Amino acid sequence: MKNVKVILFFSLCLFIFACNDDDGGDMIQTEFAGPEVNVGDGQAWTYVQTDEEGTPLAIGVKFTEAALTNLPTGSHHADEFMMQLPSGITVPPFDHITLDWNEHGHEPMMVYDLPHFDIHFYFMSESERNKIGPNDTIQFNKPLAAKYLPPMYLETPGGVPRMGAHIIDLLSPEISGTDIFTHTFIYGKYDAKVNFLEPMVTKAFLDSKTTMNKEIRQPVEWQNSGYYPQRYSIDYDVSTNEYTILLTDLQDF
Repeated sequence: MKNVKVILFFSLCLFIFACNDDDGGDMIQTEFAGPEVNVGDGQAWTYVQTDEEGTPLAIGVKFTEAALTNLPTGSHHADEFMMQLPSGITVPPFDHITLDWNEHGHEPMMVYDLPHFDIHFYFMSESERNKIGPNDTIQFNKPLAAKYLPPMYLETPGGVPRMGAHIIDLLSPEISGTDIFTHTFIYGKYDAKVNFLEPMVTKAFLDSKTTMNKEIRQPVEWQNSGYYPQRYSIDYDVSTNEYTILLTDLQDF
């Protein structure tokens, strides 16, 4: 009887070990972080979330609360923080992301002239962006085909070097005149092609630690296949003291 108990004990130990081993082996990574960059007194990095099959669900940036302290001053143009996607992760059509700090805001005045961040999700490489010059008037002003323009969005004239032209939301409070700018979602284009997506958010909104989640109005068609967001969100995690700005509900087109 004693031998039987010993055998049962060791059998139970082996069973528990096997179960634990299986549990560890079944864990599949679904969250990925890009390399950190220094911003203010803190850090920022890209973030991608996938399902267990590796299909992208969300893409965005995270940064520590300290990143909002001691930001660059004295510049009348945006201070750009370049961020690469997590190693080994591809989320077409996105190539890289920049976190752009605008101490004095930017045009149009009385609309976007508040301290804020522009988060550019670029479809093109940095080398391609560097070819966009200040005198590319034809490429800036070449209109999108109607099927690529989201409803109630307006293509604005001119453009920005290394970036492109902006397509603004006519229903946003700051444009419709119902409220001041806090956060908004902009499309970007160059040479009649959408080349970036851009959430914008004021520093004051971030300082308030308010959470938001909003639908993104879609064009009838996208020019290139890829995973495109249906919503965007801004969140502050009190447990980690981190902000997250995401393009979410990615759908394959």
